[in-house]
Amino acid sequence: MRLLLLLSLCMTSFQDGGLLLSTWKSYPIPVDKSTLERYEKSAADYAVYMKYGDVYATRELIMANQSLPFLITSTPADSGKLTGNRSVLQTNEGNYLVAFYRAAGGGSLYQFDATGKRKSKIAELPVVKLLEGEKGTFAVVADTIHGIVKVNNGRISPFKRLASTALAADMDDAGNIIVITDKALLSVNKTGAVHVLIAKGYWNGYLFPRSLVAYNGKVYVGMRNGVLTYDLATKKTEWLMEK
Repeated sequence: MRLLLLLSLCMTSFQDGGLLLSTWKSYPIPVDKSTLERYEKSAADYAVYMKYGDVYATRELIMANQSLPFLITSTPADSGKLTGNRSVLQTNEGNYLVAFYRAAGGGSLYQFDATGKRKSKIAELPVVKLLEGEKGTFAVVADTIHGIVKVNNGRISPFKRLASTALAADMDDAGNIIVITDKALLSVNKTGAVHVLIAKGYWNGYLFPRSLVAYNGKVYVGMRNGVLTYDLATKKTEWLMEK
C-alpha cells in the first residue's frame, strides 16, 4: 500500500491559515502544576501537519480530517459509524482504508472502493492513525488492548500492545512508529521493540495531545496552548508557542 498521494506526510487537508512553526518561540517545558493548570484553561488547541516541506500548526481542529475523492454516505446499518476524525490510506489496488476516530465515542475502520460506493467494515476500533511501513500497513489504536495492529486483506492482526493509551502517531524516516500516549512518548521499531523517549507524560489531563508529525529527525506534537518538539538524535525537547 502507499500513502494517499494527494495528502502530505500528515494532515494536508488543512486549508490556508496554517502557522509556520519555525517562526514560533521556545518557552520552558510546562512540567510544573501551576503552569499546566494555566495552560489547561487555554482556548488554543493545536494540530500539526506538513505543508510545502515544513511543519505547520492550526487551531482549526476540524480541518484535521483527511480528504477523500468521494462523498461518504451511510446506511441504517452503519449510521453514526462513518463520522469522526479521519485517517486515510490508499491501497495499491486503488481502494481506501479509512479510520473514523470519535474519542470517547469509539471508532470504526472501513475499506472503500475507488468510487466510494462499496464499503466493508474491517473492525470497530478507535484508530487514531493509519501508517504505511516497510512491513505493511499499521493502525494505531487508542486503547491498551490492541495498541498497534497490522491491517492486511481486510483483517487486523496483533503487532504490539502498549501499556498506555495512544493519542497520536506518525512514522519517522527510519520506519519507527512514534506514538504519544497519555503517559509517554514512545518509538516502536519494525520488530515491535518499544523505546521510551519521554517517560513521564506531564501532559496527561492538562495538554491533550491532538496530533503528531515526525519529520527530518524531529517529533512535533500539537497540544493545548502550544507544540511539543523532541529531537530524536539529541533527545532535546522544546515547547513552542505563538508568542
